[in-house]
Amino acid sequence: PVVITAEFLKKPWINRMAYAWVALIFIRMKYYFAWKNAEGACNIWYAGFEGFDEKGNPKGWENSNNVDIIAFETAPNVKTLSAAWNKKTAGWLGRYVYMRSGGSLVATYGLSAFWHGFYPGYYMFFLTVPLLTMCERLGMKKISPRFSPNKWSLYGISTIVATSVIVQYIVIAFQLLAFDWALEAWKSHYFFGHIACAVFYGVVSQMKTPKKKEA
Repeated sequence: PVVITAEFLKKPWINRMAYAWVALIFIRMKYYFAWKNAEGACNIWYAGFEGFDEKGNPKGWENSNNVDIIAFETAPNVKTLSAAWNKKTAGWLGRYVYMRSGGSLVATYGLSAFWHGFYPGYYMFFLTVPLLTMCERLGMKKISPRFSPNKWSLYGISTIVATSVIVQYIVIAFQLLAFDWALEAWKSHYFFGHIACAVFYGVVSQMKTPKKKEA
């Protein structure tokens, strides 16, 4: 793979990260095309129509909607990002794995990795997501109440950028598949995603939780 060749690794880190970021955007486009094309095919014969409410008003067309592109690309946290991607599968995992396993993120994402196959990169990616979620929950508890809840506030934009950067970093393993390739790619990025999560959790866990009246 290009991202772990000797020539590519000579480039500045910011250039390599930007390359991965853009490349992953183009990779996502094939999923967007497939899901939106399938959604249109379903809706053209009303398979995606949700029906009418008790007042006779149409409920919507969510039955065939499997991705919310804008919500995914501007997700301020992993929870929102996961819910906007492959929505039907995410809903199934939530109902039949997450809830029935007592809220186990490892079981939920572990099963998702198993469903994808046996390449190590799948497990490296999916079993890193619980680490991100732990940090996210801690941040929502101890940091978010101190700032504006507006998604497009300065704090909101910073969470969107942070989520995007961290997710782009861990998803490299998903795309490279092989353990040694994925590990080499993470190493080329100095394992910054894992280190940042560990430092974040260690520091923020020592902060006081704001009282509701201060929120």
